[in-house]
Amino acid sequence: MIYIGMDVHQSSTTFCRFDPSAEKGRQYRTLTRRTTAEAIEEVLRSYDGPCQVAYEVGTQAQWIAKIVRPLATEVHVANPSRIPWLFRDGRKNDRLDARKLATLLYLKQLPTVHLPAADISAWRALINHRRTLIRRRTMIKNQIHAIRRAFGYRCPHRSCWTRVGMTWLRSLTFDNARTLMVGALLDELAFVGEKLAGVERQLDKIAVTQANVTLLRTIPGIGPRTAEAIVAFTDVVTRFPDRKRFASYFGMTPTEDSSGLVQRFGHISKRGPSVVRWLLVESAHQVIARCPALRSFFDRIHRGKKERYKKAIVATGRKVLTICYGMMRDQTAFDMDKLRRPAA
Repeated sequence: MIYIGMDVHQSSTTFCRFDPSAEKGRQYRTLTRRTTAEAIEEVLRSYDGPCQVAYEVGTQAQWIAKIVRPLATEVHVANPSRIPWLFRDGRKNDRLDARKLATLLYLKQLPTVHLPAADISAWRALINHRRTLIRRRTMIKNQIHAIRRAFGYRCPHRSCWTRVGMTWLRSLTFDNARTLMVGALLDELAFVGEKLAGVERQLDKIAVTQANVTLLRTIPGIGPRTAEAIVAFTDVVTRFPDRKRFASYFGMTPTEDSSGLVQRFGHISKRGPSVVRWLLVESAHQVIARCPALRSFFDRIHRGKKERYKKAIVATGRKVLTICYGMMRDQTAFDMDKLRRPAA
C-alpha cells in the first residue's frame, strides 16, 4: 500500500507519494502538476498497486473526490484545522503540506471530515443560499426603515412589508436622492423575494423525497426549513456514536476550560454548520410555545430571569437537536409522553 498526499490549489496540485516499503531515503517522491482532471488522473494512474489518497477539505473537495475515487483504494478528506500540533514546526509550503498529509495517513492520525454525496452537497448549498437571500432581504428592509425614519414617517399599517404597506412606502415623498434609493431598494426587495420563493420551491421538492424531514416535522414547532437543514447536514446519522457527539458536530455544546479540580464551561463552541444553529434557535421560540414538555425544560433553565432567556433558548435548541438524533437513529416519530424529564 502506498500513501499519497495531495495539496490542492486552484492552479496547481502537489502530490507526495509515500512508500513505507521502499529503502530509506527513497520513500518520499514529490511532484507538482496543474489542477486539471486530466493531470490528476495521469499522476494517480502512474502509481502501481493499491493506494490511499488524502487531501484537505475545500471548495473543490467534491470535484476532486469525483476524479480520485475511481482510482484509489481509499479516499480521505482531511480537516486542516485539526492537524496534530507536532507537524506545525514553523515551515509551510506545498511540498511539506503534501508530505504531512501522506505521513499522517500512513500513521492513521489524519483528522478527517465527512464528505457527503454530490446530491447532498448540492442540497446543503441550496440551504445556505436561502440563508444568504434572507440576510440580503433583511439588509434591504433595514436600509428602507432607516430612510423612512430619517424623514419622520411612521407606518400606519401593521407592517411595511404587506401589499398595503409596500404601496404606502412607494407613495412617500423624500428628496431626490432618497426617492431614487427607496425605489431601487423596493425593486431589489421584490427581486430577492422572487428568488427566495424559487429556492424554497426547489427545497420543498427535495424535502418530499427525504423521509427524515417528514419525521422531524412531527416535533411541534419544527418547520420544513429547520427539519431539512438538520437532515441535510447530518447526512448519515449512524456516523455519530451518541447524542453528545451529534450536538457537538453542530457546535451546540459548551466549551470547556478545566484544570485540576476546577471545572469551567463557557459559551457553545459554534463549530460546524452555522445555518443549522441559526434555524434551531429560531425554531426554539416556536417549540416552547407548542410543546409543553419542552416549555417546561425551557422554564427550568430560564428561572424567570431576563438575563437567562438567551441561554434557555439555546439550551432548548440543543435539546431539540438531541431529540432529532434519537428520532432519526430509531426512525420513530416524536412522542411527547415518552420525552424523558431532562436535567436542569
